[in-house]
Amino acid sequence: MSRFEAMWDRFWTDLPPTPGASPWDVDPTYVAHAHIHLFGSVLDPAKPVIDVGCGDGAQTAAIATHFDRVIGVDVAPSAVERARKNHGAPGVEYEQLDLLQPEQAAALHERIGDASLYVRTVLHAFTPDELDRAVTSLAHLAGSSGGAFFYELAPASRDFILGQLKGRGGPAEKFGFVFDRVPLPVAREDDALQRKLAAAGFDIVSTAPLDYQGTVTAEGRHVNVPAFFVMARARGVR
Repeated sequence: MSRFEAMWDRFWTDLPPTPGASPWDVDPTYVAHAHIHLFGSVLDPAKPVIDVGCGDGAQTAAIATHFDRVIGVDVAPSAVERARKNHGAPGVEYEQLDLLQPEQAAALHERIGDASLYVRTVLHAFTPDELDRAVTSLAHLAGSSGGAFFYELAPASRDFILGQLKGRGGPAEKFGFVFDRVPLPVAREDDALQRKLAAAGFDIVSTAPLDYQGTVTAEGRHVNVPAFFVMARARGVR
C-alpha cells in the first residue's frame, strides 16, 4: 500500500457522510458539468472516460450524463465503496487504481483500450518522483489517442490554504479536516505539470488559470482556491 493509498483511505473512512463535509464536495453544476461544457471537446465520446480521483462519485455520475461509459477510479478503497453505494448510475463503473503503481494503469488500458481522462485536483500533492510515476500512469491510460482534461490546484494554493487554516468557521474546519490527513500542495514551478505531461507524450492544447470553487461558507459563498486547467491529447509517443 502506497502512502497515498493509506492517507486517502483514512480520509474517506473518517469523512462524515453529510453533504458538503469536504471542501471539494461541490455541486457538479460548478465542477463536472461546467468543465464538460467548456472543455469537453478534448474528450472523445467514442472512448470510455476515466474520472481519475473520483472520490465519492458525485462528479463521476455527473460526467456520465454526457458520455456513454465512465469509469471512476480512486486510490482509496473506502472512496470506491462510497461511490458504488451513493452514486451508481447507468454506464458508470468504479474501481481502485493507484497512480503511483503504473502497472495498474497499464492493466486497465489492456482491458479497455485508449481512454479520455478527466483528472481533477489529484496531482498537486505529489513529490517530483511521484509526479513522474503518476504521469506515466496517465499516459498508459490515454494510450496513443486519448484526450485529457486536467484541473489542478496551483502552486499559489499552498499559501492560500495555509491562510484558510488560520481562520475560523466552516472553511477552516473543512480544510483542517483534509490537511490533517493528506499533504498540502507541493511548492513547484507554475508550468511543472505541463512539462511533465509533454515529456510523457501529451501535446498541450491549452492551459490557463481557473480558480476552484470550493467549500461554501456559512454565508453561502464559495471559496475560490487558486487553480488552473490543462487540455491535452496523447500523441502516441511513449
